Order: sequence, then structure tokens, then C-alpha cells
Amino acid sequence: MEHDPGTCTACRGSGELISGLGGEPHRVRCPWCEGTGRFDAARDAQAPAREGHPADS
Repeated sequence: MEHDPGTCTACRGSGELISGLGGEPHRVRCPWCEGTGRFDAARDAQAPAREGHPADS
């Protein structure tokens, strides 16, 4: 299988990650692709945390 460079590597194209924040593992929307599964080089996944707003879960 050939790698698609447009696929989000953080979530492997699924649009979701497993977060351990809060103690219990739970699924959250991928902050790097906003759940699309497609990589966006212009997206800053850590911007909400720097601005004092947690990412949507």
C-alpha cells in the first residue's frame, strides 16, 4: 500500500485520537486535521491551548 501524503499522520486518516486527559481514555476529534483525516500544513493544532481554550472533544 502506498502512503498518501495528504493523510493526517497524527490520526492515520481516521479523524480521531485517543486522549488520556481527565484520567479515562476517550476518543476526541483530531486537532491536526479537525476530524477530516486530511493533513493541513497551515493548521496549528496547539493554537487553542495557547489561547486558553481547550480543543473540542
